Amino acid sequence: MLNKSNMNQPSLTEIITSIKKGRAIGNVGRIVAIDGPAGAGKTTLANRLKENIQDSSIEIVHMDDLYDGWQNSLTPALGKVLDISICSPVSKGKSFQYRKYNWIESKFGPLLDFIFPEILILEGVGSGQRVVRKYLDELIWIDISAQVGLQRVLQRDGESIEKEMEIWQMRENYHFVADNTRDSATIRIDGATFI
Repeated sequence: MLNKSNMNQPSLTEIITSIKKGRAIGNVGRIVAIDGPAGAGKTTLANRLKENIQDSSIEIVHMDDLYDGWQNSLTPALGKVLDISICSPVSKGKSFQYRKYNWIESKFGPLLDFIFPEILILEGVGSGQRVVRKYLDELIWIDISAQVGLQRVLQRDGESIEKEMEIWQMRENYHFVADNTRDSATIRIDGATFI
């Protein structure tokens, strides 16, 4: 595991090298999950990886697109979609599909089809959950304090979601503890200094 204390933060190059080596036995492509609290920098890291890995096709799946709203987000239904609809096909070199959640209309849209990517990046809270770890080449955990994470989210998405975010932080914390996500990570990053 790349250990990431403040003194030994992994570089983007080290993370990319580790992803390209792969860990999951039998996977045709590489599958990476970037998990951690809201506001940690998961989307930013996913985008940086995509920008800096030029020799592979990459698809990023955002957990925000898979959640069934605020109330039904971190449920077994999310794990089922990740496992059956996304990770299992990609691990076999096949295309995948899912329905993207429309936050304004509070419902899922039509089924979207995606071609097989050489590297699939799952990013967001719940992306590294236990049910998909058998497929993962890397589980990247980004640490951030609850206070800093909340401020980043409110700055990005607006003060109007502050109450939902405070409840969300309790839900995500419960999920992380129950699923042992942080301790299962193969790479750990300090989101306060890396992102």
